[in-house]
Amino acid sequence: MPLPADISFLQDGAVAAHHLAEAAALSRKPGQGCASEILIARGHLDRDWYEARLADLLGAHHSRYGPDPQELADANASLDSAAIIAGAGKNRKLFVAPQTAGYLFVAEMVQKNPGCFANAVFCSAMALRLAIFEKRKPFFLDHAVHGLRRNKPHYSAFRRITGRQAAWASGMVAATALALYLAPSITLAFGGLLLSVFYLAIVLLRSMLVALLDRIPAGGNGNATGMHQPPPEVHPAYSIMVALHDEAGQVGDLVAALEKLDWPETRREVLLVCEENDHETISAIRQIRLPNGFHLVACPHAQPKTKPKALAFALPLCSGEYCVIYDAEDRPHPSQLREAWTKFTHSDARLACLQAPLVIHNHRHNWLTTMFAMEYQAQFLGMLPALEHLRAPIPLGGTSNHFRTGVLREVGGWDPFNVTEDADLGIRLARSGYRCGTISAPTFEEAPPVLDVWLKQRTRWLKGWLQTILVHTRNPAGARRELGLGNVAMFHLVITAIVISMLIHPGFLVLTAVQAMSLGKGGHHGIAHLWITGMTFFNLAAGYTTYAALVIAVRQRSRWQVSGLYLLTLPAYWLLISVAGWRALFQLVTNPFKWEKTAHGLSNPSRNANIGFGSLQAHQPAGSENRKSGGGHAAP
Repeated sequence: MPLPADISFLQDGAVAAHHLAEAAALSRKPGQGCASEILIARGHLDRDWYEARLADLLGAHHSRYGPDPQELADANASLDSAAIIAGAGKNRKLFVAPQTAGYLFVAEMVQKNPGCFANAVFCSAMALRLAIFEKRKPFFLDHAVHGLRRNKPHYSAFRRITGRQAAWASGMVAATALALYLAPSITLAFGGLLLSVFYLAIVLLRSMLVALLDRIPAGGNGNATGMHQPPPEVHPAYSIMVALHDEAGQVGDLVAALEKLDWPETRREVLLVCEENDHETISAIRQIRLPNGFHLVACPHAQPKTKPKALAFALPLCSGEYCVIYDAEDRPHPSQLREAWTKFTHSDARLACLQAPLVIHNHRHNWLTTMFAMEYQAQFLGMLPALEHLRAPIPLGGTSNHFRTGVLREVGGWDPFNVTEDADLGIRLARSGYRCGTISAPTFEEAPPVLDVWLKQRTRWLKGWLQTILVHTRNPAGARRELGLGNVAMFHLVITAIVISMLIHPGFLVLTAVQAMSLGKGGHHGIAHLWITGMTFFNLAAGYTTYAALVIAVRQRSRWQVSGLYLLTLPAYWLLISVAGWRALFQLVTNPFKWEKTAHGLSNPSRNANIGFGSLQAHQPAGSENRKSGGGHAAP
């Protein structure tokens, strides 16, 4: 049987005959693609070499670069265009992306119409996309900044508070002030009781999580290592996006880490997204020889200057069926993409996103990094797998999120005005009828070892959580209809109650001390006073105890080696979180979109011992000893 037209000209020994025959046979089966794509996916054929050979055969030119964006004739060309005209007059040229058009289609078209591509210029699909993207950059920037705000305004954090929310808040303040004036003792007692409810809710949540962990395998809900692994020719295209800002020192290690990801090079594209005026990072990227499939994307200056705006700007360039988000200092485990894809293929289409666990490698650097690591341990190895088990909304971490690209676009992508775009997106996916899950292959990160850096990062996270609460409580009836009453309750348990309990924590400590001194002085105390005092003591003690129980439960599953004595310092750590929380509340009013960037590489590598996360230890990639801080979560 003759070979397909797209590989018939390769019988001169450029590709082994048995590889040609295998690819030809596979291409005749439904869903396998053309023979040339199969050869490329299997590593038997280099795409650039093949496209140059194809161009030469058809009488066309070949270029590694696309057309000059300023010379494109069509100012509104689609990014999926297979061909476009550039230049004018004698300099007029037809640029063709044979990969987009389809190699078999191009080859068969020439057989029917010889010379149809004479003097055309063949270039890669991404080169053509980048040229069109550059030409239409103002449009894509406008869409990144205002797209969600225009198309789904009820999901945008651009408007801090609605009229209804403002009226409700004003009414509550006025009613509280009046009650304090008329009956201060009763009002304070009732207020203390009401705030105790939030603490009690967190206590019940943690107790439930600890109980649920016994039902979840130690590998997590996302352990897909035993699932069927399809052959390489059917690997989908995977887009990897990394937002970088002032990260010149991280570029080399980042590229090396991403190169280690276990995914066919021909089915992988990496977009390194930088601010246009971040000259040092852009220069660092241009100074190294980027591997095939790595591309620099410069985001024009525009407010807000946030990570989600940069990601939203680059999202239209993603051609992969799936995409994953990393930060510049991330060191993902090589198997992470493969595990995510395997879980996606074994799940229904409503599974829209998978969160990889974020693991702190420098937890032994000092007390602050140890507490941070303990917090991540509870969040990513405890709370999120339990929420997945319940099919509840999951507030995503800010990195290592694997998406179905089409679904991500459908729900509006990232909100550029929300400074914890991750948590917001997880809730928005749930409200749109999708769900998020977890996988087990981790990403290794560095916790901030300096208090000032930690405080700025935590302020941003908590400010974003406050934004997320305001966005998703604008229309309570709509949220209840989209999520269901149970998931609305879980949203408020996981986010709202945690934020409120964190804000009132210092007050609870003071109240507990005052009540303890009052009881110590003796005298007559009414039933109400004793009851409220008992409730306060119980909530405070139960809050620490249930959090410790969650950490210990997760530690037993992962065999974490850090001493549990650090749990005794929880009150001090939670007070720091409260400071960040009040700072976040102040910024929400005065500067809601301010992005306080986290400095990286501050830990001394010689002090960072082995990861020590037991079952996760086997996942540790080489060279993961000197990196970052991560997602967007507060301690429960």
